[in-house]
Order: sequence, then C-alpha cells, then structure tokens
Amino acid sequence: MIVLIKIIALFMCIILPISNFIGSFFEKKTEFTYSGFEPRAKEERELTPFEAKEHDIFVSPSGSDEADGSEASPLKTIGAAKALAAKKRADGVSEHINVWVSGGRYRFDSPLEFGPSDAQDVSYIAREGDNAVFDGSVLLTGWESDSINGIDCLSAAVPEGISFNTVIGGGATLPQTRYPESGYFFIKETDHSGALFTDENSPWKDWSYGDLEIAPDDSQKIREFKNPGDVSLRLLHYWCGEISYIGGYDGARNRMKLTVPLSMKAEKGQKYYYENVAEVCDRPGEWYFDRAEGRIFYIPREGENAGNLELCAAVTDRLIKIDGCDGITFEGIEFANTNSAYPEPEKGNWLTEYGMRFPQAEYDCGGSVEITNSEGIAINYCSFRNIGIAGVKFNRLVKNSRVVGCNFKNTGAGAVFIHGYNSDKGPEITENITVKDNLIDGYGRYFYSACGVLLTHARNCEISNNEIRNGYYTAISVGWLWGYNYSVTGGIKIKDNLICDIGQGWLSDMGGIYTLGNQPGTVISGNVIRNVAADTHEGGYGGWGIYLDEGSQNIVAEKNLVFDCGSQGFHQHYGENNLIRNNIFALNREGQLRSSFAHGDHQTGYADESTHSEFAVESNIILSDGTAIFSLIENHDFIDKNNIYYDLKNGKNAFSDTNEGNKPLNRVYSGGMKLLGLGNGAVYENPGFKDPENFDFTLPDNSEALAKIGFEKWDYSAAGTLTDHG
Repeated sequence: MIVLIKIIALFMCIILPISNFIGSFFEKKTEFTYSGFEPRAKEERELTPFEAKEHDIFVSPSGSDEADGSEASPLKTIGAAKALAAKKRADGVSEHINVWVSGGRYRFDSPLEFGPSDAQDVSYIAREGDNAVFDGSVLLTGWESDSINGIDCLSAAVPEGISFNTVIGGGATLPQTRYPESGYFFIKETDHSGALFTDENSPWKDWSYGDLEIAPDDSQKIREFKNPGDVSLRLLHYWCGEISYIGGYDGARNRMKLTVPLSMKAEKGQKYYYENVAEVCDRPGEWYFDRAEGRIFYIPREGENAGNLELCAAVTDRLIKIDGCDGITFEGIEFANTNSAYPEPEKGNWLTEYGMRFPQAEYDCGGSVEITNSEGIAINYCSFRNIGIAGVKFNRLVKNSRVVGCNFKNTGAGAVFIHGYNSDKGPEITENITVKDNLIDGYGRYFYSACGVLLTHARNCEISNNEIRNGYYTAISVGWLWGYNYSVTGGIKIKDNLICDIGQGWLSDMGGIYTLGNQPGTVISGNVIRNVAADTHEGGYGGWGIYLDEGSQNIVAEKNLVFDCGSQGFHQHYGENNLIRNNIFALNREGQLRSSFAHGDHQTGYADESTHSEFAVESNIILSDGTAIFSLIENHDFIDKNNIYYDLKNGKNAFSDTNEGNKPLNRVYSGGMKLLGLGNGAVYENPGFKDPENFDFTLPDNSEALAKIGFEKWDYSAAGTLTDHG
C-alpha cells in the first residue's frame, strides 16, 4: 500500500503545479463577510481598600521596631510586624489582621520564615499608591578606580561571607562576563572516557554518563582561565541547560575539566559558553567577581563613576518561607533582586548521590516565596522582578491557594512552580491552586530549562488568563509521570492563556503547553499559542504548540489557536484517549500535527492494544502552506473525523507525510489518506480566514466549510490577562 501511495505522490508532484494553475481559473470564489467579536475590556482589580482597624499593624522604612506598630508609630521591619501579629493572637485577638506596608525598600539577607507559631489569617498589604519592595540584595560600596585587562574600571571589596552571581544596577540585572561574548562554542568531539559511568553501568543508559570534561571548540582560544573555579560552564543540549564549573585544562588530552558532573551526555556539536571569565571583561556595564581576591570589577557606563555608582549584589535566593501557617496573603508587594543560588537537589534519586541536578524543567529550583504544608495562601497583585530562582513555589502539601494578577519580570527560573506528592491520600495531595491573570515576561533567564508555570503532581488546579512570553523553554508544563502508572494529576484547567515567543532557539523538545501522564479531567481550552521555536543547531528539534508527551491520557484540547510554531502545532508522543477538538492549527513551519512512537516497545500499561488509540482529531481547522497536515502517518494510531484541510499553496490538495522532512515522495494526498483509514469526513475547502498570511484568523460569518464540520467559533482575542498590568 505504501508503495502505491508513493507512486501517487510522484504523480501528484508532476501534475499538481499544472492542476493548481488551471484550477485557479475555475475555482469558485466566495465573498466572505466578517463581523468578529467585541473587544473585551480589562476588568477592575479587586484591591483591599484601606481602612485601619483596631488590631491592624503598620510598617514603614522610617519606623522603629521599638514602636507599637500603630499608624502613628509604625514598625521598621516585616519581621517585627510578623512577631507583633503573633503576640496579638496570643493575647486573644481573633479577627483578621492587616499589616499595612508603606512604600520603600525592605532589605532581606535571609528568608523571613512563617510557621505554626505565627499568626494565621494575616494580610501584608502595600499601602495604595506606595511601592513597597522586599529586596534580597545589599548595596556594594567603597568603589575605587582600578584596571582589568588594561582597561579602566571600578572595583570594590565584597563583604566577607557573601557569594553571588547576580548584580543589579539601574533596576535591571547586569551582564556577567561571557566567553564568547556572543554566540556559542561547539563541542569538538564526543568522548565519555573521563565520565562517571559507561554504557554498562549508567543509571540512565544512553542519556547520561556523568561527564566531567568536554573537548573544546578549536575557536576557543582561552583554555587556562584565571581562577578557573570561578568560571561556570553553560552547556545547552536537548531540553537541559547544564551548569558546571571549571576544574582546569588538560593540555595533553585537550580537555576542559569540570567539577560538577553533567546530568546529560556531552556530545559533538552541542553549544556551550562560559561566564565570569576575567580575561574578557572589557565592555561597559559588565562585571567580574574574583572570589580569591574578594573583589568585584565593573566597567562603568557613560556617566558612572566611583562617587555615584549604585550596584547591588543579590545575597539571598528566598525572601519568604511559609511552612505550616494558613491564611497568609501578600498584596501589592514587589519582590525583587534575589540570587540564582545553585539548587539543592532533592534527595531520593540517583542524581543527587553524584552531585548532579535533575535535567528537566529546573525541577530542583526553589522559589523566592516558598510555601509548604499550608492552606489559604494568596499572592495577589504583586510583582516579581530580577528574581534569581522561581517566583512562587508551592512546595507540597498545599491546598486552596492562589497567585492572581501578578507581574513576573526577569525570573531566573519559572514564575510559578506547583510541586506536590504523587499520592492517593487526601491530606497529602496538593490541590485547588489557582494561577490566574498573571503577566510572565522573561523567565528562565538563568536556569534556562525552567517553565513559565510548572505543575508536577496536583489536582483540580486552574492555570488561566495568563500572558506568558519570552522564555527559553516550555510555557506551561503539567504532570510529572512518564508512562501509564497512577498519577494524582488531573482536573487541571489550562484555559485562555496567551503564549508567545517561547524557546527562542536555545533548547529542544518543548511545547507552549506540555503534559505528561494520565490526567483525567484535564482540559486545554481557549489558549492562543504562537512562535515556539527550538534549537536550530545540530541535534536541535521540537518546538511544538501543544505537546502531549509520554503517557499523556484522557486530556481534552479544544478551542485553541496554535500558529507560527517552529515545528508542528500539535504533537503527541505516545499516550491514549486524548481528544483534539474544534481547534485551529495554522501555518506551523514543519507541519500542523505530529504523532510519534505509536506501538513503541516502551509503551506498556495501556488497557488493550486492540482498542488502543493515541488520540482523536475532530472538527478542527488545519491550514498549511506547502507543509504537511499530519506527519508520521505511516504507522499512525489515531482517528481523524470531520476536519477542514486546506493549503495556501496547494489549495484543496493538502497533503500529509508518511515520514518527516517534507519530502515529495513521502506525501499522501486525500486518496492515500483514505487508503490508510484517515480523512474521514474531511472537507478540503478554504475556511475563509480574513488574512492568514498576516496571522489574522478571523473566521467568516458565511463559510459553508465550517458548517459542514460543525465548527464552533470562539473569541480567541479573549486569551491573556484580565486586568491591566501596566
């Protein structure tokens, strides 16, 4: 049958251009009319109105911790306010307490910890119109004129005991020296001879050797670094952004030695670079930290000098830790300027035993606000800026909590991490977490494989109306189980999110929305996903819009608009019983939908192979532009029914691929689709988008094609934030 299909494909390659040319003269032209939807107005924010009550507490940077905490005599620190709230509870105060925080900067050199002995049911609220900043940095002082690499610079002694990798100036993080200063080096050859493991004893066969060296690129001229232990290696490969440190150079073998073993295999062609390299400190605005001397070197920008320079070093990665304390709210607070501390790997896996980090989704990272074993925690209308790790982490045993209306700008890892146990015992289950109406712009800026929102094990959560953009890896990732075993995750509503400019060519194997494992009741709806782009260098692959990865089951994806992604708009690695319904997949660059590893040897655990189906594709509009509708259909295991297939170049002659690569002899047209059991109820007609070449997917009022498949229009412009984020 496949041979016959290839003969038909060859024939079509010859006659199709002629057919399209002739058909253009006879094709019936439809005059479409458009009305569209009314623009959605931004909602008003539900801020707590200021009303001083008898037991409320006031804090101001100009206050004193010896004061009584009244409006006339405010406290100076948040810690003192927390202690006073606990005393009020001990004295019998039962009503809700508001801590009103006046504008100004509150410095934290370690996290403020809330526990069972602290007052429950307390809100920490920025006074209306005030910018109250919880700041994890210290001001660097004592700047002197100096030189580095023969270039005039400023330097300062760093206070003893401080170690950092984040410097802030002018409200933004400043660049550490980088080698090369732009672009990448590429590993010269694959060599695992200096690794912890071999093919025979690797705990993660074929993927990890615990490499402790790399073969440097010939263009890497600097091999013998000053203070090599201060130099970090950043290796970007597959879905992992590795961080290690330099142990020296073995000139006899031409190998760069590492002090932290790599979690995933280092191979020829993978891209890498170095940070904190003294020899390349030569550009205004960049800095180098010499730990041996205890000094920071900085090349000033125009107008900066020793007298007016204000640089801060981030000294704590966490600002707030809540463990066993319920009913805590933060509203209108700015959390800022925390360090990108090297993560502490979670105990219980083999990677930790060898000092290696978990190689996916920056699973080891904590949060600047971190919550454990608590209920009723709310982070409302706050902002997170220049955060070194994740913004907020719900770190197990958390229920009925939320992050709503916040701004996350420039976070080292993700914005929100929901990290539960995979348990079937109610008290142990993380559930009912809402992540809604947040603007996430610039995540994974230090830990590159972080996700904008990551949910590992939790149920009945909502991730909705967020705008997520400008990250190097997946925007929303839900589930943490590879395969068909029990998963607590389910009932997740991923809806009305606007996701764009994800991946940016750094890593591979990502999705705008990514899932794992069995998730009954999970619905992906109303999302707009655009421009998810994977690494284009050797070995790079996989920038998908919606990506149902290993074992994804019982998920519904409907009323999503996915376009202009680097790979396909939809991809399912093996799974079962997923429904892809009433979506628009349009003009994605390598094709529109992809299915992989149907009937793979590693697929075990589904109920019955004779009835097994990966997914069903029903009543969708699928628009290509000279690329495949479906990829990898030769051994497909999915069902399609009542979809519109249309191609801007080939009109009704839309095609699919038996394999990948968009090769003419792999193409399958409507007749071949029928032979393979696909194209059921297919409509090969122009759906009538208003201006698809410019990504205007407004649908007409009078499309016969839409009526034939029962397509239901929705207002995709409603995706994104509900309130005005400035």
